[in-house]
Amino acid sequence: MGILLGSIFVSSHLFSHSYLLPDEDPAGVELSISEVKVFPNPSDGRFQLTFVFTGQEKINAKVFDITGKQIKDISEDLVKSESSVTASIDLESPGSGIYFIRIEWGKSLLTKKIIVR
Repeated sequence: MGILLGSIFVSSHLFSHSYLLPDEDPAGVELSISEVKVFPNPSDGRFQLTFVFTGQEKINAKVFDITGKQIKDISEDLVKSESSVTASIDLESPGSGIYFIRIEWGKSLLTKKIIVR
């Protein structure tokens, strides 16, 4: 169950390009993350993550496989500047398949799908 807010799907489930905003009205929430990019995608397990972040909250980021098993905590790999966050990620010999990067800040959650060949 969820609602479409512009090009963002607000849901309580893990979907690509989704925001989870528990206990809040998504129509009244101003999101502090934008321009999220993961490249190359597909990749060999090494990729770059970049996004604009205007919030003050702590950011946590983790990679999960398609079954929901955590593959890697990439929170310490995040490099913050004035208004952007970047990370160089190496999943260290992952199997081919679909993975999800889950970025959490405050009460919000964003997931991005990545494909490893």
